[in-house]
Amino acid sequence: MSLLAGLTLLGFGTYEAMVQHRLQREGIRVRGLVVRHHTDGLRVEGGPVYFAVVEFVDAQGSRHTFQARSSGVKGLPVGGGVPVRYLPEAPQGARIDLLGRRTAEVAALLAGGTLFTAIGIWMLATGR
Repeated sequence: MSLLAGLTLLGFGTYEAMVQHRLQREGIRVRGLVVRHHTDGLRVEGGPVYFAVVEFVDAQGSRHTFQARSSGVKGLPVGGGVPVRYLPEAPQGARIDLLGRRTAEVAALLAGGTLFTAIGIWMLATGR
């Protein structure tokens, strides 16, 4: 089970890295606005986990809203501006365009995937 979870996380991490790379090459950069913080009921260290909800206007003048894929709102206050990058044909796939967030989203998936895959391989190798 651990091996399957690890490979799945590695797949998601690879996909996210490809999306981020394409956004950097072909994406349109605009200024978004943090309109609120959303919690989905997850809790870490006894407190809720928050995600920034960002609104932006695309090149055609249409308004879009999306929730950040990674948690944490430090440095993203409600009413504050944030850089956003989106593909012209898919504005619903927009991402916050901050280097730290881009790196953390990919690194977390790849690190988790590597860990679970290694544990799964170890369990298979040792017969556990």
